[in-house]
Amino acid sequence: MLVCEDAIGYRMLIRRWLEDADVDVVGEASSWTEAVAMAGELQPDAVVADLWMPTLDMEALQALRTAAPTAAIVSLSGLSSADAENLVGGAGVIDLFLSKRQPPAEIVEALRIFVRDRLAAGS
Repeated sequence: MLVCEDAIGYRMLIRRWLEDADVDVVGEASSWTEAVAMAGELQPDAVVADLWMPTLDMEALQALRTAAPTAAIVSLSGLSSADAENLVGGAGVIDLFLSKRQPPAEIVEALRIFVRDRLAAGS
């Protein structure tokens, strides 16, 4: 999993939560530019990204999807799911919306189940 979060403290927390749950974290990005480059290089099963990282636009999301076409793209944001979907225009680029307001165990479990099911389905 590639973790994309501009706030270093929160990025470190997410990584720790995932690693504590035996989820393989292949990299960390602190900007959309880094996220796209790392996704293209690493081809992760999933990308967990904060939609509020600076310079978000539809081009950045499309570039991320193009760089790692088989990766699940998960929004982990302080926004509600509805607000996050409105922000990205319902473009179908984000596969799952999660809220930072959820307890860490719920976030990790939702990620594990979603990625496991997606890999099992072969999509």
